[in-house]
Amino acid sequence: MTDSQSTDQETALVQINGVTKRFGAKTALNDFSWSLPKGKISGLLGPNGAGKTTLFRLLMGVLKADQGTLAIDDLDCFEDRVVAKRRIGFLPDEPVFYSYLSGREVLYLSAGMHGLDPIEAMQSLLPLACRLGMDQALDDYAEEYSRGMKKKLGLLLALLHNPPLLILDEPTNGLDVESTRLFFDLMRELADAGHTIVFSTHLMDQVERLCSEVAVISKGRLARAGHLEEICGGRSLEEVFLELTRESAAS
Repeated sequence: MTDSQSTDQETALVQINGVTKRFGAKTALNDFSWSLPKGKISGLLGPNGAGKTTLFRLLMGVLKADQGTLAIDDLDCFEDRVVAKRRIGFLPDEPVFYSYLSGREVLYLSAGMHGLDPIEAMQSLLPLACRLGMDQALDDYAEEYSRGMKKKLGLLLALLHNPPLLILDEPTNGLDVESTRLFFDLMRELADAGHTIVFSTHLMDQVERLCSEVAVISKGRLARAGHLEEICGGRSLEEVFLELTRESAAS
């Protein structure tokens, strides 16, 4: 282990060690290990069906690993899932909301579930809602939002309780160019403020622009993980990704 890897292990907010998860005869994750350093933005890359969603569900405590451990801030993601979830803000690829609630009511409801005062939570979140262009739409039914607007409301929900860890699944799907740039700026600001961020995407250029850390997963196994510059070694991330996933498929 290099000095930089040892330092990352010591300062990691998330530790994933030797995790295997099976669904019947299918192995979704196979001896998967990865650590997420505090205050960094990490990209999770992999083909469809590689195991990314399963990994996120394990981190959220929705699933229990068959082997290995997952911990957030030294809390077991399954055994301590009630407490561990309070440290997570999650944005799914396709946010779904109650059809009879406005965006504001969705935020109020979520604030109450987190044990926050809804009025105070909304006041603290309003500047971000304005920045995202959501302030005028908060009293509209959330189910009637466009895909991009649903993603923005989902991001507000993920940030509502100021969690140290953000898990984002394809966060820019449905966002226009201006909103995507705003998302990039916001993620950098959050990382600078000490938040740890991991997001999955199929867009290599976004990882190259935003992430300092990257992991490539293929067929449930970790193909490569580490600092972006070290992994690429002067090549494009797309070239490295294709090489790693083809090697995994061949083996």
